[in-house]
Order: sequence, then structure tokens, then C-alpha cells
Amino acid sequence: MIRIAGSYTFDTSPENIWPRIFDPESLMGLIPGCQAIEQVNADEYRGQIDIGLPAIVGKYQTAVRLVEYDEPQYCTFEGEVDGATGSIKGTASFRLKEVNGHKTLLEYEGQGLITGALGRLSSRLIEGVAQTLIKQGLARLNRELESDQDRRLHANH
Repeated sequence: MIRIAGSYTFDTSPENIWPRIFDPESLMGLIPGCQAIEQVNADEYRGQIDIGLPAIVGKYQTAVRLVEYDEPQYCTFEGEVDGATGSIKGTASFRLKEVNGHKTLLEYEGQGLITGALGRLSSRLIEGVAQTLIKQGLARLNRELESDQDRRLHANH
């Protein structure tokens, strides 16, 4: 079993972040290694991620289903990542909280069960890889949101 938790602070409001988290085109750029993603119905997404890290290199099919959400503050989902080296099934959630009037704190947590060859790897290694990918994606989202804000400001002058 792996467990992850963390937080990230964005320089914008929850209302600006929420739609990006659920937009397939935006998700393609946010998820490192994401090669394809589609929304198959209102609460379900499927895609493919290519991971090039040693010991877990390969193509992984993903499926994510929203279980519960309260826009733009909270979401719980369950999902599965499946590839030739094994699979991970689990649940995750995140909360968006406005702080200091113009920033947003995103807090996330998740847990998963690893099977196959992936299951023989250290849970610390898998947790570290997951945290790295999450932080890369969130930093990329923050840069995109800042860039959008800069474009809007310049368009108004």
C-alpha cells in the first residue's frame, strides 16, 4: 500500500483552478508523460501515460472516476493505472481553499494498492515518483494560470 499527501499554493482563486483540473486538453499538459486523455462521460476519464523512469518505464493505461465533488472546493476520485509492469488501484482527494484573498491552497491525499512487478518495488520509491509527478503537474498548472492572468492584464491596457 502506498500513501501520498501534500499541498501546493496557487496564485489565483479556486474558481480559476477548478475548470482546468477537469478539462482533458489542460490535463494533457499537466500530467507528465500523458499521451492521451478523454472524458468518456461526465464523471469518468481514460488515458495513457508514458513513464520513462528506471524500474517503472513503460506505457500505462489510466481510468479515473469522480466519486464525490463540491465545485470548486473538494473532489474525491478512484482510479487505476495499468501497464506491463503492474498496476495501481486507489483513491485520492483534494481540497481547494482560498487564502489571503487571492491565493489558493490545494491539499491532496491518496492511497493505492500496487500489484505485479511494481508491487516488488519499494513503496518509498513509488511514493517519491508519485509526489514528483504531482508537484511537476501542479507547478505547470500554476505557470499556465499566471500566464493567462498576464495575458488578460495586458489585453485590458
